[in-house]
Amino acid sequence: MKDKLKILITVECYPPVINGSGIATMRIATGLAKRGHQVVIACPGKSIKPKINIESNVTVHRVRSLPVPKISHQGFSFSVFPRNYIKHIFKEFKPNIVHIADHFFISSAAVSLAKKNKIKVVGTNYFTPYNAIDNLIIKKNSLLYRILEKIFWHYFLNIFNNIDVVTTPTAAAKKIIQDVGLKKQVNVISCGLDIEKFKKNKPGNEIFYKYKINTNKIIFLSASRLDREKRVDVLLEALSMLKDKIDFQFIITGRGIDKENLEKVTLKKNLTDRVVFTDFVPDSELENLYSLSDIFLTASEVELQGLSIMEAMASGLPVVAANSMAIPELVKDGINGYLFEPGNATDASEKILQLASYKKLREYMSLNSLRLIKEHDLEVTLFKFEEIYYEHISEISKVNKT
Repeated sequence: MKDKLKILITVECYPPVINGSGIATMRIATGLAKRGHQVVIACPGKSIKPKINIESNVTVHRVRSLPVPKISHQGFSFSVFPRNYIKHIFKEFKPNIVHIADHFFISSAAVSLAKKNKIKVVGTNYFTPYNAIDNLIIKKNSLLYRILEKIFWHYFLNIFNNIDVVTTPTAAAKKIIQDVGLKKQVNVISCGLDIEKFKKNKPGNEIFYKYKINTNKIIFLSASRLDREKRVDVLLEALSMLKDKIDFQFIITGRGIDKENLEKVTLKKNLTDRVVFTDFVPDSELENLYSLSDIFLTASEVELQGLSIMEAMASGLPVVAANSMAIPELVKDGINGYLFEPGNATDASEKILQLASYKKLREYMSLNSLRLIKEHDLEVTLFKFEEIYYEHISEISKVNKT
């Protein structure tokens, strides 16, 4: 039986801040802790005073940090000078392996200290520059846009080309980082999902009253940050074309800097009686919203995997999504949903109408979603990471014996 590990994981965005990489990292960290490993998370806090909490058997060090202007994620912070604090974690915790989930300040310090202490580093990339740049008022493909894109990728490559193992959630994500100059071999490992958690259930009446849900209508659901790159505006435009063709309700969960604009679009398109903005929804209620919906919608063009799509599939929902980045690896056109041309509201409306009009088709695609999501079970993800960790712990032992 293999010894349990001491794993240090670093990430610049961790719950309660809502972000795909943070949620994926939290699921992996808590999953590893359940399997008996000692897991420490180092992430930014909310003040200049560091804090330590035990969260789901994971020790979370919230490093002192400064808030970032709200160009993207609400509540996002950076720890600009974290080296001394991370050095303290190394000294006290003595990790066997370091796992970075990005290339920012905390992870950069951890990589430097790991090398100094001859500890191997695994890096998982959930990053593209577009999540940040697309929320700036900069014309896409302009000179300034391309310069910022190049700077972001430069810092990523500077870290990830100098670690021991690189992973990323999808084949599309792997191709992106190789195309920008990553020289390391890349392992594709899904973010993973506790599939049992999202199986169909019967929500209580309170969920219907709280969000004013009318199940006599076709229920569409969108679950994401309400930032510009998620392109919820495309979905509103598409649904405005269907007002006179089907009776529907569109539930939009989440918060973000684009919410006010989306509310204006809803008013302009005369959709106020069809759209429900829920704001932030806790996990238990989100699971209920998945279970009572008929079709999941997303127009995002920047997904390196798509956690909300995975959750929708685990809940047995067919999906209508933009044909972009890694989304086709989850949504198989005509099998468990439909793909539309990114940004094309007319194409999206046609696909939505086709699926909404035929219950038998939705039932067929629902079964396929449940079948296809099985390969993304979190236990498989955890096992693959454990294999990588143990392989490199073994390498360290061999070096130390010679």
